[in-house]
Amino acid sequence: MAIFDAFNGASGDMIVSSLYGVSIYKEDLEEVVNKLNLELSFKVKRVKKNEISANLIDVSGKINERTFEEVVNIIKYSEFDEIVKNNSIKIFEKLAIAEGTVHGIDYRKAKFHEVGSDDAIFDIVSAVIGILRLKEEGHRIYTSVIRTGKGFVKFSHGKYPIPAPATLEILKNSKIEVLIEGEGELLTPTASAILSHFSEGTFKGALYIENINYGAGKRNTEIPNVLRLLIGRCQERDEIALIETNVDDLNPEYLAYATEKLGEVAYDVSIIPAYFKKGRVGSLVRVITTLSKAEEVAKEVMKHTGSLGVRIIPVYHRVKSYREIKNLKINVKGKDYNVKIKISEYGVKPEFEDLKRIANETDLSIKEISEIVMREVKWNF
Repeated sequence: MAIFDAFNGASGDMIVSSLYGVSIYKEDLEEVVNKLNLELSFKVKRVKKNEISANLIDVSGKINERTFEEVVNIIKYSEFDEIVKNNSIKIFEKLAIAEGTVHGIDYRKAKFHEVGSDDAIFDIVSAVIGILRLKEEGHRIYTSVIRTGKGFVKFSHGKYPIPAPATLEILKNSKIEVLIEGEGELLTPTASAILSHFSEGTFKGALYIENINYGAGKRNTEIPNVLRLLIGRCQERDEIALIETNVDDLNPEYLAYATEKLGEVAYDVSIIPAYFKKGRVGSLVRVITTLSKAEEVAKEVMKHTGSLGVRIIPVYHRVKSYREIKNLKINVKGKDYNVKIKISEYGVKPEFEDLKRIANETDLSIKEISEIVMREVKWNF
């Protein structure tokens, strides 16, 4: 897990500074400047914010006004990998759409001030490189509840309320949770776009901390003006029970049906060949379910197997990987299909039944469908 702990907000340069030394380094930043032909220079410093030692990446250069399309072309025709370019362009699109919505203009043609500058391009592309490396290492990206600040701020368009309208527009319908409190503007549109693009939401589980890194902002505030990056791992635990019974006189077809029905109400069902007393051949039916549903599931076992009694065996606890299921749309032979994707900290696995269904409909092999799905997974997750 990688968690951006924005207890006092975040900006684009703070995100890059928090990644510095963890997943992005000086040579990477130099490469960003050179490959994008940016007219800027940067210095990496160690500073203290309220006695917290942090990285500060100090960028200086001229302010450019560019359209969204001009920014896209700078990134699109660079020598970076496609995954870096695609994610960077999507983040700029978030920024541009938000600005266009707030000002009532076509975001593709309008000139942007701060967000079109070389330093904004530097921050976004650098952050994308660092965050993608974290994801390649198996880390999932989360945020804390983010303090946005409040009050008013002056910039190119005049005096605006905090959170800035563009910031709120970016946060709308995202997975980011915010608190509108703090001194001045703490959360910038650039940071909002980066974090909302990558964050899977607010992390609320237990975490084993493995690394901590601080990225400093340029302001001095009562609460340290730093963004904290937490690297760690977590394991979920739950209470389960094993439900077992011996079956030696059930029609195999009935047993197959029982397995199917029990699979609908339990985590897992196993039928294990076994020998019982007097040399009788039969099966051990073993079901895994939550401890709270154990008696309910036990009744289902008796109903479908005809057993007169079952054993409920409580387990100390089960350690499991954090997981979630997402829907992925793929296009095969000109037709769109939905595939369920199971995502855990240890990898990604498509639902086999979906692969089989698409293979049957398209006359392709399951292996070919799986390869198409995993290519899409790489770009989307």
